[in-house]
Amino acid sequence: MKTLSGKIKRAATSLIMPVDEKRAGECKRCGSCCMFLYKCPFLKFDDSGSNMSLCTIHNLRPPQCRKYPRSKYEKAHEPCGYYFLE
Repeated sequence: MKTLSGKIKRAATSLIMPVDEKRAGECKRCGSCCMFLYKCPFLKFDDSGSNMSLCTIHNLRPPQCRKYPRSKYEKAHEPCGYYFLE
C-alpha cells in the first residue's frame, strides 16, 4: 500500500514541483516506469521485435509522466536513461 500512496503523491506533486536541474539523459523507451504497480493503458510495444515502448498519448500525457523522474530519489526503475549529475 505504501507504493500506491507514493504513486498518488507523485501525481499530486507533479503539478507544482519542477524537475531537478541536475537531471540529464533521455528516455530509453523501456516502458518500466509505465508499468509501475500496473500497466498504463496507453502503453504499447513496438511489433517489430525491438521491444521499444510507445506512449499512445505522448503529446497529451499527464505531468507525472512528463516529469518522471523529477529527482534521483524518485527514480525507481532501471534501465532508465535519465541520471542526475553531482
